[in-house]
Amino acid sequence: MQDHLAISTDQETISELQPKPFQLRIARYVSNILAPAPISLPFIVLVALYHAKNKPLALLYALITLFFLSVGPLIYVLIGVRLGKISDVDVSRRNERAGPFLFGITSVLAGWLALILLQAPANLQTVLIITVVSGILMMLTTLWWKISIHASSMGGAATVLTALYGGVMLPTFLLLILVSWSRVVLRRHTVLQVVAGSLVSVALSLLILKIRGV
Repeated sequence: MQDHLAISTDQETISELQPKPFQLRIARYVSNILAPAPISLPFIVLVALYHAKNKPLALLYALITLFFLSVGPLIYVLIGVRLGKISDVDVSRRNERAGPFLFGITSVLAGWLALILLQAPANLQTVLIITVVSGILMMLTTLWWKISIHASSMGGAATVLTALYGGVMLPTFLLLILVSWSRVVLRRHTVLQVVAGSLVSVALSLLILKIRGV
């Protein structure tokens, strides 16, 4: 009888720890909306428009940057999913991440070269530098530990925008907390993995921004 009660208590405890369906739905929406590809659009546009004298030209540079930063790598992942080589768009399985990382880093390097040749704004070039260095660190870490790319991307974006626009952009760090929560609720990452992704990205972004004089 006591064993039966103990088992029942354990089951109740486990059920309480399980995310509720409503939480899971919200977490999925948050995770999708604040994924690296979607957040790159407003992020890059805001960086391109910062103190831009010629806004149409700035938006053209933003489109070029987005192509190499997000569109190309996303197409690569979508093709991989369609061919069955990648499990999902988030590349949830750690052993599938090497290819997307290598392609993404190569694409961003090509974009950086294109921006240099076009004499594009230095801030956009700085974003690609941060992305390349961060991508290399994330790829090496992923060989043995599944660090959060969602948290890393949002952390870097929030840091750069706050550095450019000041305190008005500090609320973007709330989005970092939100997306980190969603990844933990969905059990894609542990708390430590999202915290590590956030802190590494914030620290790296601050360091490169300082070196670049932003």
